[in-house]
Amino acid sequence: MNQAIVIPISALRRIFVMLLVLIALILVVLVVRTQVFRAGVASLFSPSAGEVIDRNAYQAVFLTNGSTYFGKLESQGDNWFLLTDVFYLSASDQTGTQLIKRGSEAQAPREPMIISREQVLFIENLRDDGEIVTLIKKFKSGQLPTATAAPPTAAPTATARASATSSPSPTR
Repeated sequence: MNQAIVIPISALRRIFVMLLVLIALILVVLVVRTQVFRAGVASLFSPSAGEVIDRNAYQAVFLTNGSTYFGKLESQGDNWFLLTDVFYLSASDQTGTQLIKRGSEAQAPREPMIISREQVLFIENLRDDGEIVTLIKKFKSGQLPTATAAPPTAAPTATARASATSSPSPTR
């Protein structure tokens, strides 16, 4: 018995505690790694839509149904956008293209316009010196006459698109 190795209990406790800390650290690393790869490594470096929307500028919001709205856009969680101060363009043979302030339609919508993220094709921040923002500023200052939406019985009008085809829509 004289040749037996004696290990003090305090040393055994330290070894046990270090093993528990090491196991906990490994578990934390595994959980973090799983979450990072589930969200995608690119998501760590790419900004979200809410981060690139310029809150001081107007945005053009292009929807999957072909409609385009202009206003101040704000991200609302992961699934929704809020659009305020909303305008759209309406084109007809009699009046040409008009800027319309949303709210004068038959259903009398109130602000904000709530848009599902799934319905958004893409978003553009607009420059202050662009034609749309200039028209909005003129409208707000009273330099443009107040245009109202076409009555609900009127046929939708088509406007030229960037492509060779056009799609009828009262909001384009």
